[in-house]
Amino acid sequence: MPFFKRLEVWLLLAVGLAATLWVLLPERSVEDTVDATPAAASAEPALRLLRCTLERDFGNARLDLELRYRNDAPRPLLLAAPDVRLLAIDGAEVPFFVLPADPVPQIAARSTGDARLRFWLEKKHLAGPLTLEIREARAPVKGEAPLDLESLENRQPRSWQGAIE
Repeated sequence: MPFFKRLEVWLLLAVGLAATLWVLLPERSVEDTVDATPAAASAEPALRLLRCTLERDFGNARLDLELRYRNDAPRPLLLAAPDVRLLAIDGAEVPFFVLPADPVPQIAARSTGDARLRFWLEKKHLAGPLTLEIREARAPVKGEAPLDLESLENRQPRSWQGAIE
């Protein structure tokens, strides 16, 4: 039969067989491929603040937070509102500092990852404590003591390991 002597026919048969096997074989979940150790994961807190960097911009300041977060959810977590909030003493949310070219940080599903978040602070935000909330996890960013924005040099970043003292 000259029909089966053509290369294109065999190629189409192979592609069709591969597609059929891909559809019919059981799908493997993430739990099957990753060895989960819940005891080790629960020993470390879900949210840990690594570094805070504050840069004064005249009457305001940009706050960069470097953090490590453990995402136990089965879906990736976009580190943006409403899942992520920086709260001032009165419960008001501090706005994000967004540059159009910067992608939104993301933590993959069932993994731990590092990310950098940016916020735009006013002078009133530095008068009291600041708390970072990601889903149910909380981490203190700044303590009770007020920080005088005027004491910082303009456009000179200042960093702290962990929370601002």
